[in-house]
Amino acid sequence: MLIGKTESLCPVCLKRIPAQKVAENNNVFLEKSCPDHGSFKTIIWRGLTSYLDSLRFDVKRKKPDHVITDSKNGCPNDCGLCPVHKQRTCVAVLEVTNRCNLNCPYCFASAKSYDYHPDLQTIKEMYDTLLQNCPKPICVQISGGEPTVRDDLPEIVAMGKEMGIDYIELNTNAIRLGKDFDYSRELKEKGVDALYFSFDGLTKDVYEKRCGIDLLDVKLKALENCSKLEIGVVLVPVIEKGINYHQIGDIIRFAKKWVPTVNGVHFQPLSYFGRYPSMPNNEARLTMPDILKAIETQTEGEIRVENFTPTSCSNVHCDARSYSVVLENGKLMPLTSNISCPSCNIEDISKKTRDAIKDLWKFPEESIMEQLGLGDDSSLCGCEPGTWMDLIERMSKNYLTISTMAFQDVWNVELERVQECCIHVVTPDKRLIPFCLFNITSADGKSLYREKALLEA
Repeated sequence: MLIGKTESLCPVCLKRIPAQKVAENNNVFLEKSCPDHGSFKTIIWRGLTSYLDSLRFDVKRKKPDHVITDSKNGCPNDCGLCPVHKQRTCVAVLEVTNRCNLNCPYCFASAKSYDYHPDLQTIKEMYDTLLQNCPKPICVQISGGEPTVRDDLPEIVAMGKEMGIDYIELNTNAIRLGKDFDYSRELKEKGVDALYFSFDGLTKDVYEKRCGIDLLDVKLKALENCSKLEIGVVLVPVIEKGINYHQIGDIIRFAKKWVPTVNGVHFQPLSYFGRYPSMPNNEARLTMPDILKAIETQTEGEIRVENFTPTSCSNVHCDARSYSVVLENGKLMPLTSNISCPSCNIEDISKKTRDAIKDLWKFPEESIMEQLGLGDDSSLCGCEPGTWMDLIERMSKNYLTISTMAFQDVWNVELERVQECCIHVVTPDKRLIPFCLFNITSADGKSLYREKALLEA
């Protein structure tokens, strides 16, 4: 059954080609054909009903206030943002290096033969690009490579804050943070608001398979340091069958024990771009519904699929998240549900998302009450202490956001989804490129944007 038509890319030559979404055996596939390299069929969603149901969360988006590049060659060849793009920036990714202290078989930032390690002036100019083109509050994720290989990273953080960047999250494997407390403390003092903390599992074999080395102990030490320094952490497991798919529930149980230091878990099904050891196949590929069903099954229903909703900032098939309170008995009480109707107030969904991200990146004492619409007025109800108000107090400090995002690779990319992306990579030549397009590579590793954008720095 034909669901809809779109455009995609040829996995071999990266040319724009027509594609269609079809339903088959209750799953959704992307079919496309290149006149030079043949046909391709990739699963994009397991469960036709939930795929169609997600569409009710779609909203009218606000286009970027500033167009940086002209539309000459058609999407995806004019990124910058171009006039075709339909969504503002919610999170800006600023890459400060492509060097790393690991050599994982999986890495979308695979360095190959070039070196990217911009000087402070170049980084300042990238901050300027964000300040000139992104709406407030500006949320920046400093990324790489591994940013902590830079001794001057605290200076980079301080510079961003001094220039007017509102919130800074550090994307890190946390190895240096586990080994160097003073470095971690300096990052906190200079203005890091939160860590996007790579955390693939709870057993040593996961890291040995994924990274070639046991990293569990150093990551646990990094979490201890974050707890001492009151740095908020979002754990980020990249999920793959045969590696850590079976540990999804264990990771959530682990995260609960680390609240309030850990205030989020962001599951990413493995995407095939950059460096990966084998070609993808539909049986091995995990879709977003697979992650949500595994969460429900492996937590024995403590968190259910119905507790997740799209943010509606990006395309509704890009992400889903839930908010829960961690009760005194250690159980999660979900606060979100997809059974109710989506919000009618869609005046600026990107603003709501930026505010939600801003609050998530705070340490919990700074509260998420505003984004849940509950306020902080103790007179909002007539409850006696020990009932509703105790729950409100607990919600402000003991919450856990569980989310998932399915990044698109060259096999499953839909250009209409990319045009609704709100996560943009800032480049040294003053452009903003949707995250998935920036990282997409062909079957033989040729980059659509990353290598050229960074080599010209």
